Parts: sequence; C-alpha cells; structure tokens
Amino acid sequence: MNCEVQHLAKNIRYRILVINDEHYILDMERSFWKIIFPFLFWIVPTSIFKLEDQDIAKQLKAPKRKKTDGALLISLGGFAYVLGILLTPLMDYFEIRSSLLVNTILLIIALILVTLLYLSISHTRKKNLIDVVEPKKLQQNIVRIRPKSIKHIFKVMMVYTWFLGLNLFFFIGFIEIRNIMLLIFVSAFLFVLLLSSRITVEEGNTTVRFNE
Repeated sequence: MNCEVQHLAKNIRYRILVINDEHYILDMERSFWKIIFPFLFWIVPTSIFKLEDQDIAKQLKAPKRKKTDGALLISLGGFAYVLGILLTPLMDYFEIRSSLLVNTILLIIALILVTLLYLSISHTRKKNLIDVVEPKKLQQNIVRIRPKSIKHIFKVMMVYTWFLGLNLFFFIGFIEIRNIMLLIFVSAFLFVLLLSSRITVEEGNTTVRFNE
C-alpha cells in the first residue's frame, strides 16, 4: 500500500503515516534495537497506532521540511570532521596519564551517560505526545515498512557507516592515545549515531504492508 510519511510538530521521535486517507502514529524509538540497528525498520514488523480523531492528526502534523534529516546528519559529520582537523594542533594539551583500565572505565561511563541522556530526551518526547494523545489507547496495527528507494537505502547505509566508523575510530584512539578530546568525540558521535535511525522512515512517500 502507498504511504505518506509526515513529521510531528516539534517531536522527532514520532512519524505520522497516512495510509488510505487514514492516519497512524509510528514510534521510532519504541524498540531500542531499531535505534541501534536502524535497518531493522525495513526487516522487522513495526507497530503503528491508528488516529481516529482528525483534529488531533492535524494538530500533530508539522510543516514539510526543506532539509532532510539525512542531509543534516551528513552536515554534522562533515562539520565534526573539519573541527577535528582544526583541533589537531591542540590535542597534546588534552592528554591524560592514566592506565588502560582507567581509560576503559572512563569510556564506559561516558557511553552510559550518553545513553541515559538520549533516553531522557526520548522520554520527554513521549510525554509531550501523551499530553495530546495516548498511543496505547489507540487501535494497534502491525505493518512492514519499505524503504523509499534504492537511493534511500544507500543514503542510510552511508550515514550509518560513517558515524559508526567515526565512533570506532575515536573509541580505539582514546584507549590507545589517552586523549580526553577523543573521549568527547566518542560521546558526541555516539549520540548522533543513535539519532541516525530516524532517516530510515523519513518524510515523503513509501510503501507499507499490513500483517494479517
């Protein structure tokens, strides 16, 4: 079935799916596995919630964006890369003398804090939606969402691979070089990597199939 994907106003956690002139809410962060592995949105069935009240649907809709999430994430990656080059001459000032064990503990703490920050922001977005409508009280359907196009698949692969590679690069770099600036980079790129799952179901037209 043809499906139009729309963003929610001031809430990037959710999408509105318009299927046969009926509106459904899609929670992009309902499954943590799909946040970590965004390709699962195209492989594993997804729950959506039917909006019967058209006034609420209009209230939730956001104006169409001129710039896609994917382009924004790529821009952030490019900016961070340039910033890293500019900061290279100052890297020596951020070196710390610590053991491998201490560095590993610091890295684990940083990753936990980033994850908690992400989950906290996600919970706030959920609360903002509940203030308008409670998804659990709506009719639930199961669908399989397809990518918009081959170009869309390559874009998601490029963005995900880019930020995953940067995370691994700075992850290993901090362990070996013991530079606190690399720990900051790891934290920032992990947060952006978690955000990258949103571009798998982006604004525009795609196809879905209901599970019987």
